[in-house]
Amino acid sequence: MSKPRIQSGSLIGVGGALLLIAIATGGNFLQFIDIPAILIVFGGTFLVVLAKSTLTEFKSAFGTAREAISDSPTRLTDLIDEMIEVGRVVRYNDRWMVVLEDRDYNDNFIAKAVRLWVDGLDETLLKDALLRELAELKGRYDHARDFFAYAQELAPAMGMIGTLLGLVLMMGNMSDPRAIGPGMAVALLTTLYGAVLANVVIGPLVQKIHGHGKSVKNNYELVIAGMMFMHKGGDPRMLPDLLLGNLKEGAPEPEALPVPVESDEAAPEALPAQTSEPDSK
Repeated sequence: MSKPRIQSGSLIGVGGALLLIAIATGGNFLQFIDIPAILIVFGGTFLVVLAKSTLTEFKSAFGTAREAISDSPTRLTDLIDEMIEVGRVVRYNDRWMVVLEDRDYNDNFIAKAVRLWVDGLDETLLKDALLRELAELKGRYDHARDFFAYAQELAPAMGMIGTLLGLVLMMGNMSDPRAIGPGMAVALLTTLYGAVLANVVIGPLVQKIHGHGKSVKNNYELVIAGMMFMHKGGDPRMLPDLLLGNLKEGAPEPEALPVPVESDEAAPEALPAQTSEPDSK
């Protein structure tokens, strides 16, 4: 199993922003490193977020964030191609259950849908099971988005708290000039850390989670529509037109497709062509 890698866009964006900040400091970036300020802003932000969550939710949010920045959603055309192959096996292979059971799938959601189909679930139960999976995915991404959105709101507040603490430390040691510097560093750097953490790191992460979750959700809806269409006996060759041809730019994919009337009507039209051959002879 390959290790997850951060997408190049995320790496270039955040890394480039931090690099520009470092260049603006004249290259002396180490002067902006202060351990007490880091503990107050970074540690305080995520500990307070943990206070409103359970430990399981805390781990789940970070796992979802890692998935959003390291994985790319499957392309719609690849999903359709894989469903077409599944439909061909079902239509033209008498041992389709065995073939589909042993087949490797590139998309986990298609693999689950096929497994439930092979297990003999009828149309209603199959659709309900897939919709529950879709609801669980949506809830997971919504929770991760809300989790980091709260952290984004909290980071500047923790920076302000650190600033107040630094001012108190500085004022309490006015008689000792050597103690003024550390207090002022905490006062100024915590505000800086809070702004950078909220706007450079967490803000793009929230948008990344939202966009990734929306793309995966749309993929799930497309798979549900295609699998239900084939489960009703639809011709898999019609999937590209039905799933992509009806999609308007910027519009969400349909949650379900109608009963494949086209395939049922095509059969009677083919009968006259077959029965006309003996007449021509």
